[in-house]
Amino acid sequence: MSPNSNRVAAEKANEDEKTSSNKIQSKYRPLPEKKFEPRNSLLTELFESNPHIKTIHHVFIAILLSLFVNTVAHDYLRNGTIDLGLRFIYRGFGRLYVAIFGWLFFFTTTCMCYFCFMVWGRMRISLFPKSNIKTWDAMWLLPLPGYYVLTFRIAAFIVTAFQLPPASAAIVLLEQVRMMMKVHAFIRSNVPKVLIIKTQSEAQLLLPSFRKFVYFLFVPTLVYRDEYPRTPIVRKSFVMYRVLEIAGVIFFYSFLLNRFLIPVYQDFGISKFTWNEIIISIFESAVVGMLILLSTFFLVLHSVQNAFAELLRFGDRMFYMDWWTCTSFSEYFRTWNIVVHDWLYTYVYKDMYEIITPRNKMLSKLAVFVVSAVVHEWVLTYMFGFFFPAMFIYFLFGGALLSFVNAPKGTVLNVLFWYGLALGSGSLLSMYTLEYFARLNAPTGDTSWKDYVLPRWLTCDCIEK
Repeated sequence: MSPNSNRVAAEKANEDEKTSSNKIQSKYRPLPEKKFEPRNSLLTELFESNPHIKTIHHVFIAILLSLFVNTVAHDYLRNGTIDLGLRFIYRGFGRLYVAIFGWLFFFTTTCMCYFCFMVWGRMRISLFPKSNIKTWDAMWLLPLPGYYVLTFRIAAFIVTAFQLPPASAAIVLLEQVRMMMKVHAFIRSNVPKVLIIKTQSEAQLLLPSFRKFVYFLFVPTLVYRDEYPRTPIVRKSFVMYRVLEIAGVIFFYSFLLNRFLIPVYQDFGISKFTWNEIIISIFESAVVGMLILLSTFFLVLHSVQNAFAELLRFGDRMFYMDWWTCTSFSEYFRTWNIVVHDWLYTYVYKDMYEIITPRNKMLSKLAVFVVSAVVHEWVLTYMFGFFFPAMFIYFLFGGALLSFVNAPKGTVLNVLFWYGLALGSGSLLSMYTLEYFARLNAPTGDTSWKDYVLPRWLTCDCIEK
């Protein structure tokens, strides 16, 4: 064989090796990171640019006014008084001062996490030999899961010890979860900055300032970055309009629950219901469940997030995508709540896929649904004061299974998706309301774990055989 042939063969072997190496790197490259860029929320864009979509917004305002007039007429003509749903709201937010003190406690402990992280990071680069570093790391990082569990226990204690009503309890529980997610995001994002430095003389340790940490605690995202895109000014009129929307949705909740849900189930446990009555009421609650779902979306993901984003001049306002055009629940779970989805993707799915169970999509996706199901059920358990794992089953089994089913775009499938969403929301709303009134109207006095775990509405002999 000639030297030229040998050279050609060697070059081809090198090219094949490079191609093989590139394929391996392409196959095992890290998952993409979350990218922040200045953009408005989708509904904000649609309301400003499309008068037809804005009219739908006006329709919901008209529904709110209709419920307002309906409630006034009902209260005055039947009871001789005008309540406007204020009594229901007042009961729901009872002992609000306890919730505020609870929030201040969690805010304080969250800020302490920042200073503990600073102590760990700044002391670590001066500790040698390596055995000392491992001991130092273990002293600070191993107790971190214990801190997470402890915050759950403290939030549960505050809610149960002071017997907070649902709305006040939700403030304590959801803010505890939010701050815990913020702490985890901050630590997970900044630990690599510390680990990459081996000696104090190797490089300067650059960690975020306390001001950046506090900004991250309030900014409407759960993924940490040192810098975010910012808007030039704060539009006060925009903030005030979001505040009015928040107040309007709270009254909307009150009108819906007082007029269309509570009267249906409030006698359960006092008088017996038939299975036919229960099944019919569940189907009839589909419309109320859908309105509650849409109101929750608009309140939490549009009004509240945009209000905080405007006050903090946070530029990236993609808090949700066009989930209403979905034809499958797998697409719905990815587009409904981008704020939480980004955290689950970045700190659960991505870490599972790249570190804990490398390249295993099934286990990574399952971990996401387990975490989501457990946290949702924990919040509802202490918010309502009883254990009823309907939401857990909905997320872990229904949600996880349906997430693997994709469907093409189409009118019929979108209609079926909306009907499934309405029926699922109505069923959950009905079952939790049944359980609430069963425990309120048919107390057993039993304090065993069986009474706590077993659904009271199925065991209280309140259903005619």
